[in-house]
Amino acid sequence: MRVQLTVCRFCTRSRPEFCRTVAELAQTYPNEIAIEELDCMAACEDVPAVMIEEDYYAQLPPCELIRLVEAKLAEPVA
Repeated sequence: MRVQLTVCRFCTRSRPEFCRTVAELAQTYPNEIAIEELDCMAACEDVPAVMIEEDYYAQLPPCELIRLVEAKLAEPVA
């Protein structure tokens, strides 16, 4: 997998649009994105929050998640 997304299982599901976006990204890029769902990221105040690789993003709109993931996928593989 090229890009690792880490999300809080419970917080993500409280935001249906964000949850759909994560699922759509997984379907669009099935061999390039790995999604790890944690029981808690200690990010309740930042919902929806996600980590892309080691970078943490708080209160991330779904359109911005798509932009960040696609930008990460466009980076050259080292």
